[in-house]
Amino acid sequence: MGFFADRKKKAQLKVAQAAATKSAAALAEWQKNSAALEVMLKVVNDCRHGKTHEQFVDTNDYGFMLKSGEFPIAYLQGVAYLENVKAPTQYSGGYGGVSFPIFGRVRLNTGRSGGKITEGAESINRTDDGHALITNTRIMFAGSKRAREWRFDKMMGCSHLPGGITIFAMTTSGKPAGLGYGDGPASEVQFRIELASAIALGTLERYEQELLAEQVQHASELPIASSPP
Repeated sequence: MGFFADRKKKAQLKVAQAAATKSAAALAEWQKNSAALEVMLKVVNDCRHGKTHEQFVDTNDYGFMLKSGEFPIAYLQGVAYLENVKAPTQYSGGYGGVSFPIFGRVRLNTGRSGGKITEGAESINRTDDGHALITNTRIMFAGSKRAREWRFDKMMGCSHLPGGITIFAMTTSGKPAGLGYGDGPASEVQFRIELASAIALGTLERYEQELLAEQVQHASELPIASSPP
């Protein structure tokens, strides 16, 4: 085998090895998600058939005041409080009026402005850090500057965003706000929020059907393993 043919063969082998490694990682991730879906469905099915307290045996209140019949579903440490923050309004432009002195050195301008007022853009910003508790009726946050409660029966919407963020829209307040908890625990946290909401609103059967549909979709996306080089 010549020098260039040998180099070409080594390059092809390296590509095949990289493809096999990528394929194995994709399959491992698929299997991990498949197992997680199985666990989620088991938990939801148990809750739907009256076994909620067998799944959630933790009676710790984690410093929050729990009401009668309320129990914790997830406790989150080191979470960020996120809310809509509006940037200051900006003014730009010239002036085309006249002026005259009043009270000695102070001058008052009159006439037209011709300038432009630009409303500040809104964005979701981190405004506090603290801990949160998800229960069967609500989500509570306590930080050094903010304290907030989101009741599921007063919630219009719940949006899970990339980066491990959930934003809540409520019927009782104008601006959406939410929690940031990072990518690592995102799947688990979001499942527990959805589960708690379904328990609070009596929609466990519908949530179970949604998970079953997700399981069918997931099964159709089974990665095809690459043959080893």
